[in-house]
Amino acid sequence: MNPRWRGRVTALSRHSLPRFLLLAGVGFAFDLGLLTLLHHFTSLPNAASVTIAFWVTYALNFALNRHIAFRAHERSVGPQLARFVPQVLGDYVLTLTAVLALQAIGLNLTVARIVAGGTNLIFNYVLYRWWTFQRRARTAAEPEATIEESLGESSRSPLPVPGRPYHGD
Repeated sequence: MNPRWRGRVTALSRHSLPRFLLLAGVGFAFDLGLLTLLHHFTSLPNAASVTIAFWVTYALNFALNRHIAFRAHERSVGPQLARFVPQVLGDYVLTLTAVLALQAIGLNLTVARIVAGGTNLIFNYVLYRWWTFQRRARTAAEPEATIEESLGESSRSPLPVPGRPYHGD
C-alpha cells in the first residue's frame, strides 16, 4: 500500500467514527438480510419481522461496537448494558414507528427500514460514544484523536509531505 494512504488509513482508524460507520454498515446489511428472510419465508407480520431482525442485529452491534469501534471491552459490561438498554429501546420505538408509518404511505418494507435506519445513525453514534461506552478518563495509552487531528501530521504516525522523503512506519 502506498505509504501516504497507509498513513491516512492508520490515522483514521484511531478515531471511533470510521470504525462505527464500518460496523454500522455490516450490522445494517445483516439486519436487512434477516428482515428479508423473515419477510419472504415466514408468515410473520411486518412488525414482528422488523422486531426480530432489529433485536438480533442490536445484540450483534453491541458486541462489535464494544470490542472494535469504541474499544470498551476492558471496562465493566454491566454499566454499559445499563446505558445501552434505554438507548436501544428508544431506537426500537423510533425504528418501528418510522417503518410502519413509511409503509402506510406506500414504501415497501426494505426501503422503509433503510430510511428509518439512516435517520437513527447519528443518534446512535452520539449515544454510543458519549454515553453507552463513555470513558471516565483518557490514558496516554488510549488517546482518541479527532478526525482533524487524525488526518493531520502526528508524532505517532507522520503523514508524508510531498517533496520530502517519507520516514514513517
